[in-house]
Order: sequence, then structure tokens, then C-alpha cells
Amino acid sequence: MKQLRLLPLLGFLFLPAALNAQDARSLAIGGAATASPMDIFGFFWNPSILALPTTTNPKQIWTVGSGFSAFDSSNTNSPILQYNDQNAANSSADPVLRHQELLGTFGVKLTNTVGGVLYDQDLSTSASQGSLSFFNDRAAGPSALLGNIYNLGYSKTQQKISTLYLSYGSPFPLGTVPFFSVGVSVKYHLGLEYNQTHLTGTYTQGSPLGYQYTQTTSTSGLGFSLDTGFFAKVTDSIQVGMMFENIQSNFNWQAQKRDITLDPNTGAETQGPPTNVTVNANFPYATKLGLVAAPPGKDIILEGEVSWTQNKTYWKGGMERYYPDSNLAVRFGTFHDQTSDSQLWTFGIGYDAPNVNVDLAFVTRSLPDITTSVALGGALDCLVRF
Repeated sequence: MKQLRLLPLLGFLFLPAALNAQDARSLAIGGAATASPMDIFGFFWNPSILALPTTTNPKQIWTVGSGFSAFDSSNTNSPILQYNDQNAANSSADPVLRHQELLGTFGVKLTNTVGGVLYDQDLSTSASQGSLSFFNDRAAGPSALLGNIYNLGYSKTQQKISTLYLSYGSPFPLGTVPFFSVGVSVKYHLGLEYNQTHLTGTYTQGSPLGYQYTQTTSTSGLGFSLDTGFFAKVTDSIQVGMMFENIQSNFNWQAQKRDITLDPNTGAETQGPPTNVTVNANFPYATKLGLVAAPPGKDIILEGEVSWTQNKTYWKGGMERYYPDSNLAVRFGTFHDQTSDSQLWTFGIGYDAPNVNVDLAFVTRSLPDITTSVALGGALDCLVRF
């Protein structure tokens, strides 16, 4: 079979910029974590943060942490908990977008070095109303297709990727700045599953022409990426962080591509023979700039972040209120979700003891009735120091 090299990954760049919060604390502050002291989770947000001391007890040099998050949103302006194809077809959105993401992480930190793994499972769908009508009419039978011309535009991409991290942060003396550090993360990507369906053009009953329909699948992907970051404590109250994500990235799927034909009368699908392809899916470069303000004696932290990637700008913000006597923290934040085109709100609570941290967070657009929200998500994390 013919081997095709470096086939562009159709729809890979369609994937919206998700919150990508694999831990509850970062989710609770809207993902504005580039300059925030994230402890072990700094290996993902900004490796230079790993150089910050996490405890006053010098005997505590090990930290183990794990987190999990889930997120789901669409642009149909209907409750995401009630999302289905019929509701999508009845919406005014064209195309209909939906993005789902599951993230899980586990890491071990020794002083300023972290070894960790991040599991990312996401599903993104873009469907024109013409495509939804075609699928619905096809299911009703050939007579429903008669006399209609369907403008097709459908892309569904699902992928599962595990990434191994090796991250290190180190203090770096810089003039009169009270604290300055640099960090780097080396990432090895292991692709576990990729499945994409892509349909464009038009379908008219009785005509075998006018569309392109392909399916690309893979269970094997390999890649390498590199991040670097900087952190500065400008004053006792102001911290600045900068992250350069995927400054070097190379990721390829070894896949099989099949052309799909539609029956001219019934629209039924027939798959053609597979062709081996190498699909290039490098992770996009991103620059992130974060600012943290901690007013003296107020037990309050304010976070803000701006990032630039794929010619787009994203803003995030958050606030934390600490209650030291109870070892509790209350958090909230906000960010703009590209899929639903909505401003979403994040909330969380954390138990921050010297040896154990536990955080819980959720994200929604609608309060107090979150069941009507166009987007929903949540996260849980825990870390132990010893």
C-alpha cells in the first residue's frame, strides 16, 4: 500500500483552546496559573515555579500529587447536560461545535525536579446544519433524501495522548530582584488513539459526485516537545511568570486513511481500502504571561494571565482567599470559552495543610441553576509532602 508522508491533520487545529486544567486549584482560578505558586503542578503550568520553596521544613523534600478534570461545552445555547443530535439540529448554530476533554495527571517531585505523566482525552466535533439534516434524513429512508441538496461540513476528532514530563526549576540570581528562577520541561508524547471523520462538499440523491469523505485512524503516535519558563518575585506583593510552551514540538501519528463512498440512492456508507499515512500533528506554540498580586496582610491572592497562540489572544483571571487558622482557601476565576463563545466562571475550595493539600473545583456559566449551563466542568486534586 502506498505510504503518504506528513499528511496534515485535518481538524487538529480546529480543536479549541481548552482550559487544560488538570488540577483543581488551577481550574478554580480560571487557569491563570503561569505566575501562581502551583507546587508540583508547576511542571505543567510553568516549570520555573518548581524552584519556589514549598515548606519551611527542610526535611520535606518529596511531594506526590495527582489531579483529574473533566470539561464539556457546545455552542447550541442549550444545556450541555441535555445535548443530543436533535437539539443540535434544532439550534440556530451553524456549524454546531462541541468540545469534551478529560485530563489526568500524576507526578513525583524531589526538591526542584518533577517526573510526571499527563493523560489527555479530547473529542471535538464541528457539524454544519446541512450535515445534520443529511444524517437525519438518511436515517428516515431514501424518500426523505429526494429533491434535497445537502451542503456538507462535518469533522469529528477524538484523540488520546499520554505525555511524560521531566521538569526542572532553578533559582537564578538577577540583580536586585528578590527571587528569580528559570525552568524547563522535556515532554515525550505517546499517542494512544486517534480517530477522525471528515466530510465536505455536497450530496444530491442520484449523483455519486460532489463530496469528499474520509476516515483516519491510528493507535500509534510519538513525539517530543519542549517548554521553558521564567518566574520573578518583583516585590513582596508582585510576582510575574512567563511561559513559552512547545517552543520545539514534533508529533506524528502512524495512521490508516480510508475513503468513504455514499450510496447515490440511500446515502449508505461503504469504506474503501486503507492507505498508510504519517500524520503530522505538532502541538501549537504558545506564549503566556502571568501576574500575581498579594496585598500584604490580606490573605488574598489575585491572578491574571494573557496568552497568545495560533494568532489568538486569551485572557484569564482568578482570586484566592486564604483562612490560615482553618487551613482553608476559597477561590474563583473566569475565562472565555471559545466553543460556547461564553464567559465562564470557576469556583473552588481547598484544604491547605503543611503536609497535605486537597482541592475541589467546578466551572459553569449559569448560577445557581448549573443544569442550564452551556458548559460544565470539574476537577479534583491532592498532593502529599514528606
